[in-house]
Amino acid sequence: MHKAVEGRSARRVPASWPGRTAGIAALAVTAVALLVFEYQFRHIEAVAASAMISVLTPTLAATTAPIIWFGLGQPQAFGLVITPDCSSALLLVPLCLLGIGLMIPRRLHAGRVASGLGGAAVMLVGGNLARIAIIALAIRVAGLGLGYQVGHLIVGSLVSIVCIAASLVFLAWTITSPWRHPAGAGSPQVN
Repeated sequence: MHKAVEGRSARRVPASWPGRTAGIAALAVTAVALLVFEYQFRHIEAVAASAMISVLTPTLAATTAPIIWFGLGQPQAFGLVITPDCSSALLLVPLCLLGIGLMIPRRLHAGRVASGLGGAAVMLVGGNLARIAIIALAIRVAGLGLGYQVGHLIVGSLVSIVCIAASLVFLAWTITSPWRHPAGAGSPQVN
């Protein structure tokens, strides 16, 4: 939807309130679904992490629980339970709430907000899967006691912090980036 103004280039018309309301409702439903179905979401995370890590070591996700088994068939085999505190759902629900807040002002382009939220969500889930892999690798290298402590509490926490910061920077950049305004398309030109 473009509206041409006499003597000026076309300018994108902002999303209408019904469109924004639909986006807000979709984010709210997503947040509630993540909270209600957190156990099933954790199981999906375990299956995804198992598939990703299985290229490095024998790995298996439990069939009905959010547990990943590593090093199967070896004496040092171990399992990790993805608890609610270690699930990326814990990161995605606040992201949905932030998205609701960003959808309310009409001056923010709803499509950019949606793109930024989608990219940020992918970064958060990918970072959480990488964190699980790091914990498994640390346990494999340093043993169950020290490896778990270093992998989970130190390195895993650093990975989470970096991914949270990167996802928020990506979101802000996607919403505010000047390169997304082609010259002459309603954006102010800088001389």
